Amino acid sequence: MSNTSTLFRSIADENVQQYTADLELNRQYIKQTVNPYHICIIGADHPCAYALFPDLMSSKLFPNRDIYLQLTTHDSAKLSSLQAIAMEIEDLACKQFRSIEVCLQDKNKSSYENMDLILILDDYFYEEKEKHFDASFTEKTRLNKEYDEQNLFTDERPQFKPEKMKYDLKSAYNYYKTLANHIQTSLKPTCGILLACSNSIMIATQAFTKTIKTIPTNHILGLARTVENQAKARIGKKLFLDIKNVVDLHIVGDVNGEYIIDTNNCQAVDYEGAIWAQTFLRNSTEMLADSKFIREVIQKEVDEREFELYTHVEHNRTLVQTQARAILSFIKDWINGSNDAHSYSCVMSCSSSTLGLIETNDDEQADKTIICSVPVLMKGQDEILPIDLNLSNDNRTAFIRILKDMQMKYKMD
Repeated sequence: MSNTSTLFRSIADENVQQYTADLELNRQYIKQTVNPYHICIIGADHPCAYALFPDLMSSKLFPNRDIYLQLTTHDSAKLSSLQAIAMEIEDLACKQFRSIEVCLQDKNKSSYENMDLILILDDYFYEEKEKHFDASFTEKTRLNKEYDEQNLFTDERPQFKPEKMKYDLKSAYNYYKTLANHIQTSLKPTCGILLACSNSIMIATQAFTKTIKTIPTNHILGLARTVENQAKARIGKKLFLDIKNVVDLHIVGDVNGEYIIDTNNCQAVDYEGAIWAQTFLRNSTEMLADSKFIREVIQKEVDEREFELYTHVEHNRTLVQTQARAILSFIKDWINGSNDAHSYSCVMSCSSSTLGLIETNDDEQADKTIICSVPVLMKGQDEILPIDLNLSNDNRTAFIRILKDMQMKYKMD
């Protein structure tokens, strides 16, 4: 009996040893086959963040990568909300999803050391903008009630225009500068940073580009595609054309201030209206044959779009889905390349000579580094190439003026 017990114990010990060895081999195999991609969303309590899932973990954005996600917020009161979102993300059971972490964004500097992509949604002016729009909406409702009492027809009512906000850019700059300093101590050189904090994109890009020295400046980009898509949608609506078939429209200048909607190179692809153009391009502005719309109306419609949406959306949120779609499409083109010859808009640092502005004979502008929205070719994460501005004479003059205004507006030294 004793011999039998000893034999069984020996067999059990061998099984444990073999099981432990098999587990180690399995761990090593997983480690060799896993292709990790670390994404951090700073300001994940922003309403736009929820709209990014599950597409952010799609193989279309990150083919053959295993997604490690980190959600951060500067507000400890919102950690429970992020933890609830994390549970939902786990329940999605996306094929490429591996793990998720929720934390305060200033908790640990080393938490950014493995990041491949950092998405900044933390908008310094978000709550202030919401309060401003809420007050404007209340005022618009009050005025409409007065007009109703006066029995005024729609065309008899003065058009309501919300007052422009006054931004404390210095405070915002210092906020993003502190955040950039906190992040940069542990960044790896290949990390990309996308600033999509809608109302603060320009000032945040200024702060990050001037502060972070551990990664190339062309790895720090601001999102201009939200405005670009809105402008494309205006043209698409006029031509009864899908937005994806309106190409080479550019936003040039300050996406949080004055900018130019450059339609000089804008084309319509696969247009099946009165002119059939399945295999070639048509000039969109010529097809519209409406110079006043291009010159005056489109800019006005885009500028007023955000408040217009706010007044119609039930929960009064501004551009949540619009911003999310713009972020996802931009990340896809940035990481994988756009796979086409078309150009897109983004906020980045570049020289005026790169944009072809050196011929202006303006000594103040020649060969200076500027940070603004410009047209770029997107061939991959390391190949975001600004292209020569092919502006009309009027737009060229306007752009030079905008650059000078931006130098004064964003001068924080």
